[in-house]
Amino acid sequence: MSDSEDTLSVCFAISGPNTGGGIERHVRDLSQGLVQKQCRVVVLAHESYRSLFDSSIEFRVIRFDRWRYSPLLLSEFTKQVLAINPTIVHAHGRKAAQVVSLTRSRYSSTCILTVHNLNIKPQLYENFDTVIAVSPAVAKRIQHPHVKTIVNGCS
Repeated sequence: MSDSEDTLSVCFAISGPNTGGGIERHVRDLSQGLVQKQCRVVVLAHESYRSLFDSSIEFRVIRFDRWRYSPLLLSEFTKQVLAINPTIVHAHGRKAAQVVSLTRSRYSSTCILTVHNLNIKPQLYENFDTVIAVSPAVAKRIQHPHVKTIVNGCS
């Protein structure tokens, strides 16, 4: 494991600016739950997300408002993940999925993608160890050997 052998460390990557939707609430609630279970949580996201997370959750700004193939975005993201050295990198959103997919060979963390809708290109799934679907309907459309369904609002 990353920080110590006993501590689970999760790095959430959330793409795009905060629109006040389901992904935002989902990651906030999941982060708070993990911290209560004594996990280290770091969120990499646009500045507009900062106010969603209290001081128990480490927040680092990544400018996901840049082009998803931007060498600056990919380099900055990789540097942050290497510095955090998380057990898990967990992507939410299309651009975050693309960035994790493009950089994952540079770090050894387990990579998880939560699919909130089917706007993510299916070829991205193969670069993740596990894919989580937020509903049975979404899960049925995902072709991946390790698909789990965790219904929004449930834990």
